[in-house]
Amino acid sequence: MPVLSQQQLQAHLWESANILRGSIDSSDYKNYIFGMLFLKRLSDVFDDEVQAVIERETADGTPLDEARQLAEDPDEHQFFVPERARWANIRAKTFNIGEEIQKAFFALEERNSALDKVLTPIDFNDKERLPDVTLLKLITHFDKLRLGHADIPNPDMLGDAYMYLIAQFADDAGKKGGEFYTPRQVVRLIVELLKPGEGMVICDPTAGSGGMLLESLRYVREHGGNPRNVRLFGQEKNLNTWAICKMNMLLHGLPDAVIARGDTIREPKLLGKDGGLMLFNRVLANPPFSLSSW
Repeated sequence: MPVLSQQQLQAHLWESANILRGSIDSSDYKNYIFGMLFLKRLSDVFDDEVQAVIERETADGTPLDEARQLAEDPDEHQFFVPERARWANIRAKTFNIGEEIQKAFFALEERNSALDKVLTPIDFNDKERLPDVTLLKLITHFDKLRLGHADIPNPDMLGDAYMYLIAQFADDAGKKGGEFYTPRQVVRLIVELLKPGEGMVICDPTAGSGGMLLESLRYVREHGGNPRNVRLFGQEKNLNTWAICKMNMLLHGLPDAVIARGDTIREPKLLGKDGGLMLFNRVLANPPFSLSSW
């Protein structure tokens, strides 16, 4: 497949929302499309890593069968994708597809502690809302898109497309969109006022989908700093939004970002070694003031 442009990638991902229209509420599109996107990305990257190991080992004289076994070593992969979670297996299903996707999510979380509770809250196993015919269309649509390292030449492309989708879904969801998305202009203003810098520890206690944390890294990069030398922390109460934030960090290549789950006010999770609240160089947030419980 040819290398994708940013616009082609975003258009293809947004088109997947049209497949779900009429089946589920627009405010729920994000859960299913992000889940499918993440599953496809992990599987394509895993396939690329397997092929790279096989080529490396056979070039060194290792027999092909032995090289294939070495390629299945979890230590060779950032995320190990078990057989039942690989895209080829999902694509081959034509019956009880939602159940198979759910089993794939369980298998991924079981083999990768960093994905614990990130995927399984997305319920594909609801045939009233997501019949096999709809899921088959969604899978066929994603099958046209390869998301391996070679297909996404710029590491920020997929993360930026993810943020584009979050903004689009927030518009589609209307008032509900404010629960997981803050307009980029507001995010940018807050970041520019607080001026995060290299070496800082930054926190968003109402993290949503993670936009403020990512914008902080962008600001550091734009001002000549190394964004890799910034530590990110956040906490989010809503389970599905927390999962979206976790996926967002991973798709942006930020596996070390700490995103806790729970109510920041009633049950703060970002604690120091002494059990007290952690201290940060910058704390930036757009709290959900529209919620009555706040």
